[in-house]
Amino acid sequence: MSATQTQRRGPGARAGKDHPTRQEIVEAAMVLADAQGWGSTSVEAVTRAAGHAKGTFYVHFDDRTGLLVALHDRFHDEVFQAIRDATSGLPAGVDRARTRIVAFLDACRRQPGVRAMLRDARAVPEIAELVQKRNAEAAGELVTDLTGSTPWPKETAYLLVVAVAEAAVREMEAGRRLPRLRSALLAMVPAN
Repeated sequence: MSATQTQRRGPGARAGKDHPTRQEIVEAAMVLADAQGWGSTSVEAVTRAAGHAKGTFYVHFDDRTGLLVALHDRFHDEVFQAIRDATSGLPAGVDRARTRIVAFLDACRRQPGVRAMLRDARAVPEIAELVQKRNAEAAGELVTDLTGSTPWPKETAYLLVVAVAEAAVREMEAGRRLPRLRSALLAMVPAN
């Protein structure tokens, strides 16, 4: 195939993860899931909101579960980027750990519908596996901040990640920040 020819996609072929149409579908699904929840978000509604034909969906995803996985990845990529932005330039340590916690909670609050949808989707095996992976990634980053402040930085990081995720759910259900809950979480971070 020459450099000027484009590869044609046949039935069952998939476009890449960065394809603009795929990104439009994911964005439309995030907006709909945030507004109405995942249960009310059909493939037809998503593709209509994205301005594409329903068949276009299947060029990018096998099924709704594939879209759900893409939503999970996108949501957590945005949350992790918010944490990186908030902690940029901070030295490793408990202050950075506390900043990570607050940044996670604030990022979840910006997309409460998507957060709720992902929480409800944990029963989907593909999502449960991704949740474990992301929790391990978050705990791994937190370990560096806790090393030296506790004899068990790995275990403490894991427990903090689980507690922070639960706090995000409580804030989502309340529809607001819960200052006392946040203070309790931050108090769980060992002192230097």
